[in-house]
Amino acid sequence: MNPPPSPQVFLGFPETSPAGRQILAGGEEAPDFPREWFEFVSPEDPLHTYSVDLTWIESHWTCHFGTETCQGIDSGQPDIGCCVHGAYLADETDRDQLYNAVAEMPAKYWQHRPKGVDEHLTSGEAIDLEPWLEWGELDGDDGEPEPSLKTKTIGGACIFANREGWATGTGCAIHQWAVAEGRDLTVEKPEVCWQVPLRRHEDYEDRTDGQEILRTVIGEYDRRAWGSGGEDFDWWCSSSSSCHTHPDPVWVSMKHELTALMGEASYEVLADHCRRRAAAGFSTTHPASRNQASNL
Repeated sequence: MNPPPSPQVFLGFPETSPAGRQILAGGEEAPDFPREWFEFVSPEDPLHTYSVDLTWIESHWTCHFGTETCQGIDSGQPDIGCCVHGAYLADETDRDQLYNAVAEMPAKYWQHRPKGVDEHLTSGEAIDLEPWLEWGELDGDDGEPEPSLKTKTIGGACIFANREGWATGTGCAIHQWAVAEGRDLTVEKPEVCWQVPLRRHEDYEDRTDGQEILRTVIGEYDRRAWGSGGEDFDWWCSSSSSCHTHPDPVWVSMKHELTALMGEASYEVLADHCRRRAAAGFSTTHPASRNQASNL
């Protein structure tokens, strides 16, 4: 009698890619597992709908940057974490806030501070590009590469990434300064840096009655959120059980970031829903959080 066939495992990535190898080795979860979603209308705008990935925000993920647990997206320099490619700026507000952070951040926090920063900040002259920025490319809505501003890279990492031996420590200069002086990380750091691994995607759509609404989707910034290059990361934290170790779920531990993404009123709708689910024992479990719990 033949044994029953083994269930097919869908990696979600090519088997030979770094992502595929991590999943096959048990270092990460495959991305295409069932997820639960919560959809609600903003209490402040009847034409704004939120769709939130409960499987992600009820997970127990936490950042392990700067520890041995963080393997980094480039195994050759794990101490840099995910700061390898530089930060792509979201819009002019993001650019302006970064400018203000550089203007106020003492030089002692920034190992790779360009020589022309002081002159640029005090000249008062218009300049096409700040000394800490450069042009890169991101895929547009049509899938074609488009010019996009990003932070420069030095020695294979973001210009704001301090290395081992720097007086204020390894890691993001802006993060170190903001924490030391009680600044708001969601204002001082580029959007992508304080949001990841939360992901907000917004787009207008026609409701079934023909009314145009704005839909905001909040979920996990997984490998695919980086585009086709995400599968080439040597490791990614959101799907690794080694980083699902926080005693609180993401909706609690990242309340500040979620509030910045959604506003206080909408966050409270989400939080109330999650509280009631937790009290009733209905909270969903991300596979990485579940596997971490089984290893304890």
